[in-house]
Amino acid sequence: MSDRIRRGFAAVSAVVLLAVGASSCVDNRMAPPPPPVKVEAADLLGTWKGWGGSSVTLRPGGVVEVGDLDGQEFRFDDGWRMTGRGTWSLSAPGEYKGGNTVGSGSVVRVVVKPGKAPAAPPRSPSASPLPTEATARTADPPPEAIWAMGVIKNKKGRLALYFLTSDPDVRDTYYLSRSGDGDSG
Repeated sequence: MSDRIRRGFAAVSAVVLLAVGASSCVDNRMAPPPPPVKVEAADLLGTWKGWGGSSVTLRPGGVVEVGDLDGQEFRFDDGWRMTGRGTWSLSAPGEYKGGNTVGSGSVVRVVVKPGKAPAAPPRSPSASPLPTEATARTADPPPEAIWAMGVIKNKKGRLALYFLTSDPDVRDTYYLSRSGDGDSG
């Protein structure tokens, strides 16, 4: 093989490797996680509303109630929504060791087991849940689900909770704002 062919092959190989590296698992929808926000547990008490009627109610003593809350990260793709009770705790900035998907600020950890929910309408055996339609998310929830929710300030400077859905590298963000606080993103 001549030097000219080898150089050409090396150049093409380098371009291909760069293209593959740049296209896999690139966070192309969101800049780095938002700036850290430090809060106290009392700052978070109350009901937070999200997509498709979902809600998270943080109560004193670490008690949480969720309604129609979708799964975090890849569990979102399973098509379930959780309604139930459980516990919550707050990690101060820098204490959360679960990865960078919820930033470096305060993190709310929620653990819930399903409770009684209104009966879902029957679905046809051929129906498949579409993750973009809240009413189509009819799969049974797991026996227990865990969320790690970051705390941010929204565009209006009010607190909001968030977590990522589907592939964390893509960063589809699920926001929850306190009832009456308006937009959360």
